[in-house]
Parts: sequence; C-alpha cells; structure tokens
Amino acid sequence: MSMYDVKKVQIISILKVFPIVFLILGAVIGIFTFFLTPTDLAAGLGFGARLLSWIIFVFLYAAIMAVGAVFVAFLYNIVVAKILGSGVVIALEPKE
Repeated sequence: MSMYDVKKVQIISILKVFPIVFLILGAVIGIFTFFLTPTDLAAGLGFGARLLSWIIFVFLYAAIMAVGAVFVAFLYNIVVAKILGSGVVIALEPKE
C-alpha cells in the first residue's frame, strides 16, 4: 500500500468539476424543495413561479457552493500545506 501526502489542491480542477456536481445536487434538492414536498413559501406559488424559482435556486446553489469549495481549497493550500507543512495522507492500492 502506497502512502501519498497531498501537498496542494489545484483550484482550477475544482472549478472544472464542482460546479457540475453542485448543479446536479442543487437540481435534486430543488425538486424536493419546490415540487415534491414544497416549503410553505413554495406551496403558494403557481407552476411557472415554482419552475423559475427552481432554476434560480439551482444556479445560485451551484455558484455559492463552488465558491465555498474554492475557498476551502484555498485555505487548505495556505494553512495545511504552507504553515503546517503536512497535508492529508492518502493510502492507494494498485488495482488488480
């Protein structure tokens, strides 16, 4: 089993992958929030308003969460990699 120390997280790679993941997650959460089990505010809306609210929610959720992920990666790069000098240790096994 090989042990690897994560020294730095590439922020560009986070910006490529995380918005797509958060778009999908936001869409699923939004379907529950606006359509399947609507909140008190969403229950009073018509279908068009719910659909528009869902679309806005999905994009805002993805944007806010992606910015949060970039911020966490930035903090990891500064605090863990530079100040502490040791990062997360990952154990990898070769695939058979």
